[in-house]
Parts: sequence; structure tokens; C-alpha cells
Amino acid sequence: MENQIVICFLLLLCFVSGSAYNFRIRKQCIYRVRLTRLRIITLIIASLIFCGIAYIGGNSWDNYLIAFSAIVFIISGVVAEGIHERGIYYQNGRGLLVRLGKWEDIKDVKFDINKDKLKSFKINTLTIFANQYYSSEDIDKINKYIEK
Repeated sequence: MENQIVICFLLLLCFVSGSAYNFRIRKQCIYRVRLTRLRIITLIIASLIFCGIAYIGGNSWDNYLIAFSAIVFIISGVVAEGIHERGIYYQNGRGLLVRLGKWEDIKDVKFDINKDKLKSFKINTLTIFANQYYSSEDIDKINKYIEK
């Protein structure tokens, strides 16, 4: 029983600190990503899966607490992407904490103006396919901001 409490506490600590990190970045972004319908549906499905796991896993309050904190952590990782004064925050695909591509390392930023989408950018020799959606007004502002 003690081991289960320690594991529960560690999971909560990881999820809450990761969520706080992502939400802090979201608040600091100059231009925030727009959630697409696909991302919203994916978040809803992931939330339902976590609730199902909590129910099947014992239907106890601690399972639901961990599931809820995991759901918030996943949502925070999705909404934290955006344009920051230090660079572009993006999802790497291997984790849920957003990463920063610094302006001094970023080259060749590509937009799809028709879809209001930041398609990709290069960090040194690595191409990052960000697939971040913004409002059409923000795309124009972002282009001007990057050209500075």
C-alpha cells in the first residue's frame, strides 16, 4: 500500500509540474496555435481512454486523480505550442513537453498561407515539421515578426 501511495504521488508530481511548465509557455507565447478539429477529437478520445483505464484499474479516487492529471498534462502539451520571443515552441513527437527552436538556430521557415499553417522550419540541418495552425491575421504578423 505504501508503494502505491509513493507511485501515485510521483506520477501526480510529474504530471502537475509538466502541466505547469507547458501552461507557463502558453501564457508567454506571442502567437498561440489554433486547435484544429482533429486535435480536439484526439484530445477527447485520449481523455476517454484515460477515464476508461481509471475505471478498469480499480475505480478508486486515486486512479481518477492520476487520470485527470494525465489528461491535463496532455492538453497542456498540445496548447503550449506557438511563437515566442525566443523562438518557436513545438512538439517533438517523442514527448509531451514542448521544445524551443531558438531564432538564431532557425532557418527556412515555411508557411502554407491557404491553410494558415506553419508547415516546417529548419534547426541547423534538422527539418522540423511543426504543422501548427494560426489565425490568418496571425500568419501575416508572424511573417513580419520573423523578417525582423
